[in-house]
Amino acid sequence: MSELINALPGVDVPVGEVTNRLATMWETGPTSSENDFRASQMNVVLHFGLDVTPEEARERFDALIRFAQRYPSRIIVLCPTRVDLDGAMESKLFSQCYIGESHREMCCCEALLLRYKSEDFGYLSNQVSIWLEGDLPTYHWFSGVPISRIEKYFDNLLQGVRRCVYDSSIESQDMRTVAWPDPSRVFDLAKARLLPARQAIGQFLSGYSIDQICEGLQAVRVKHSSSMSGEGRGLLEWVQSCLAECDGCDACPALKAEFSVCECDESTKDCALVLEFVYDDDRFLRCRKFKDGSMGEIEAYLGQGQEKITARVKPLSAEQALAEALFF
Repeated sequence: MSELINALPGVDVPVGEVTNRLATMWETGPTSSENDFRASQMNVVLHFGLDVTPEEARERFDALIRFAQRYPSRIIVLCPTRVDLDGAMESKLFSQCYIGESHREMCCCEALLLRYKSEDFGYLSNQVSIWLEGDLPTYHWFSGVPISRIEKYFDNLLQGVRRCVYDSSIESQDMRTVAWPDPSRVFDLAKARLLPARQAIGQFLSGYSIDQICEGLQAVRVKHSSSMSGEGRGLLEWVQSCLAECDGCDACPALKAEFSVCECDESTKDCALVLEFVYDDDRFLRCRKFKDGSMGEIEAYLGQGQEKITARVKPLSAEQALAEALFF
């Protein structure tokens, strides 16, 4: 397999020279204006596992660069290797300035890439600490890192990190089982991508009272496409949390409802997500997000006449989902 660091842009720089190179990189002249556009707001560490492919690594790196164009960041990319480096590390430095619609809209991005032998927990933490921008919050994005390794980073690499994120729809392990020291500082990118769907469903249901929604509710069922398992679980958990927050929830009929999530079957093969409320009478709610495009559909009869509306559910871009996961 190709080395991850070779799939990413940048210039090879000895590890010991990276900080010096950064200090002088933007100083092209006494009147240079680049420094005015590179003030970072945060550190973001993109941490790959050994089984991430070069194509996947490049896709996530590019998303993070687009994120940094809106939220100026010091980016650090950790690329493990199976190659024996004799205790050494290798690095690359990437920098680029982006000009917006006018010349006054400029953003300069920088990324520090580190190739390391994955067993070096302590050395890795020390090196990252040297590269971080001091006095700025740090965020950590895990991609393909095994749970057993993540838990070994708690006392070193993750010390002081404001939030960790991951994507449950692409992870091979269930990241909910990680023994996070503070689960409130961990967020799932798959749940972040649900924002447009949650907004569309919430806006529709806001026209009904909580009693109309909960009375006689027997089951809440979510179906998802094969590539959106994280979104499916996240949508079900969101519905459960909303129903649990209603007034008088201790006696709410919805507490007895059956909640389930599964992959789409033949009848819903054209859908990315399906949410269904089943009642003990002829009432119903069915929300569907189609695979292609940004269209969805809501069908319902909740006691006020049957409705069928088309909903626009525009997917979040990768960088928008990352911002939602990191900040909200």
